[in-house]
Amino acid sequence: MQGEWIMSRFYIRAAAALFALMLLAAGAMAQETMRVYIGRDALDAQTARQLVEMIGRAAPQAQWETQLEEETGESLRTLVLSDRAPALAICAPGEALPWAQEGMLLPLQSAIAGQGRMQMQVLDCCVLEENLFMAPLLARHRQMAVNVRRFEEQRLDYMLDELTHPVWYPTEFYQILEEFLLDDETAMDVWPAQPQTSAALEAMVQAIYGGSLLSEDAALCQAGSPEIRAGLRWLGETVACGLIGLAQSREAALERFVSGETAIFADWTAQEAAREKDALAENGVQVQTMPYPSSLGLPVRAFTLTGVCAFASGDAGTDALAVKAAAFLNENAQAQALLGSRAIWQDNAVWLPSLDVGSRGATLRSLFCEAMRQVIGGEAEASEALERVQAAMDALK
Repeated sequence: MQGEWIMSRFYIRAAAALFALMLLAAGAMAQETMRVYIGRDALDAQTARQLVEMIGRAAPQAQWETQLEEETGESLRTLVLSDRAPALAICAPGEALPWAQEGMLLPLQSAIAGQGRMQMQVLDCCVLEENLFMAPLLARHRQMAVNVRRFEEQRLDYMLDELTHPVWYPTEFYQILEEFLLDDETAMDVWPAQPQTSAALEAMVQAIYGGSLLSEDAALCQAGSPEIRAGLRWLGETVACGLIGLAQSREAALERFVSGETAIFADWTAQEAAREKDALAENGVQVQTMPYPSSLGLPVRAFTLTGVCAFASGDAGTDALAVKAAAFLNENAQAQALLGSRAIWQDNAVWLPSLDVGSRGATLRSLFCEAMRQVIGGEAEASEALERVQAAMDALK
């Protein structure tokens, strides 16, 4: 009898343990998978995976999965149109904007701290109808890259002293170009402007005489302003007299700089530095970055932005978790350390409004590229070409 009672207790305990395992398995099966899409060039793969792992530790109630466009080949548009929108998307604002316009993104303004310290032009990229559809994560600033050895050979290395020459004035930049030309060398190349490769040329034209293609709030086109006319005229004249070379493409200009043939490349970013690291070392090119020349005597910021947005799922709990994850990337100390300086904060520099967001920005960029091509090619005067740009943009109001 006692043996039967012991066996009964054994079976009861075994059944309870089995039941507990079934509950745990059911819980694991029920745990939601939340995908984090990473756009091409938004973040490097290692950083992206580390950030998603951090989210997973901070929000363990869901499984977090990294979805890299560079590995899957699927864009955010492809995912959304096939009814596979991710929980979070880390990408450029322009990639997320169409879905904000469709009402598919969750508003983040009440969840994102530090907005008061962020540069206005950065936030402008992420706002639609007063809703913050994307939290800025990091900005990549375009600058000029300088071959230090080439400057030393021309005895111009004093121009690279950050204390005495933090920004080159137009006259100083002209002097540098002229010194190279006197030795029958071209210091820098530009290229025929195309919307995909024109950002550096736009920055140079705006920076050199303190102009801006858009008003501070990005609402008005200022392509016909005296500062922009002077900047575009300067670019055309320096190419015409041989102070600046005209390469066939941005890639050709970059190749000449990396090989050491030219001393300055106008479109340098941290991504470029990482991609060209081995080639630069092989060719003995030591790079120092410089802001675009400016009559204002202040650095001019031309940037591209990476941010995070959260897609609405229709479930309040899932949506709250997605917003929490976006806020985590913005606030968490470890995440911030991984992202680095982020370069989105207010400073004493002049920030150019971005043309990367919205149809008006894309239209202005296309029109301005045509104007730059005409002026550089000697087909039109700067004032004439820019009048056409201004008239076309005014007609869109």
